[in-house]
Amino acid sequence: MDRKAAVLTVLGIVSLMALVAVPGSAARPPERPAGQAPPVTLKADLTIGIEDGDENLMFGRIVRIDLDGQGNIYILDFKFRKVVVFDREGKFLRTIAVPPGQGPREATNLSGIAVTPGGTLFINDMRKVIVYGPDGEYLRTFLIDFMISSIGCAGAEELTAIGPNNGKILHAFDPAGKLLASYGDAFMPPGELEAMKDMPMFGAPFLFNCAKDGRIFVPNPHKYEISVFQGRKLERTIAGQNELFKPVQKMGRGFISTAAHIVPSGDLVFVSLQDPDPNVRKTADVFRAGKQIGSIEIPGTPHVADLQGRIYVAEIEGFPKVVRYAIVK
Repeated sequence: MDRKAAVLTVLGIVSLMALVAVPGSAARPPERPAGQAPPVTLKADLTIGIEDGDENLMFGRIVRIDLDGQGNIYILDFKFRKVVVFDREGKFLRTIAVPPGQGPREATNLSGIAVTPGGTLFINDMRKVIVYGPDGEYLRTFLIDFMISSIGCAGAEELTAIGPNNGKILHAFDPAGKLLASYGDAFMPPGELEAMKDMPMFGAPFLFNCAKDGRIFVPNPHKYEISVFQGRKLERTIAGQNELFKPVQKMGRGFISTAAHIVPSGDLVFVSLQDPDPNVRKTADVFRAGKQIGSIEIPGTPHVADLQGRIYVAEIEGFPKVVRYAIVK
């Protein structure tokens, strides 16, 4: 198998997993010095999900959470192939099924969702996007002529997608699928991998995060550094340190790198480096004004924060569920 085929093989695996992460072994997040308190704590104020009973409240594998401008909560369940929508108080509103296949409402790679403030829902199928209106009615499906691995909506009625194309990694589309702009330079891999700079994973991460205040957070796949975009321009970079982060590296006949979920809340930014080992203690590094100020234990994977700064976390202990946390400083 040549190098390009190896990368595309890994890409296929990632599309099923919805994230890329280096398996945890000896590497662990650094411990806080004895007696040092975490910079903030989390206080749960809403839980969505049950172990048995109403199937609308039962989840198999939660891989993405997003919000609209009304605070309605959209949950992508990869295992049961559905998007379930709740209001801000956790009341069930509707379910949108996404069966496997290549039809207009079907997906072969159910890799993500994104929701605009007005409630337009986008479902990502890597080269195809399925669009639903605020009322849950199917609107259209449009095709993209390059690979996009992750999507988001940064407080506007447009879709942002990530994937290397013509040297740029971020791409803005209107709800009809028209490409509005491409921006953000592809990341340059180290010298030994430079020949693969145009391949997926090397020029851009598979995952990125859009904040509801318009900011877009893009982790560098080659070092622990995050590019922050706003208004389609690079605003700043944030650099961190954590032993769990591993750059793109060869594994077997393919390549793999650490995935990060990045969620801002007020003046803080939480970065959760992902480890597929369910027994590893989950943490999030905390940044303020671009400076890493500590870390906190976190009970799951953070996905998004609402305009009040509350963070929505996908948890698996006991059974899959979404828990909303207020930040207590």
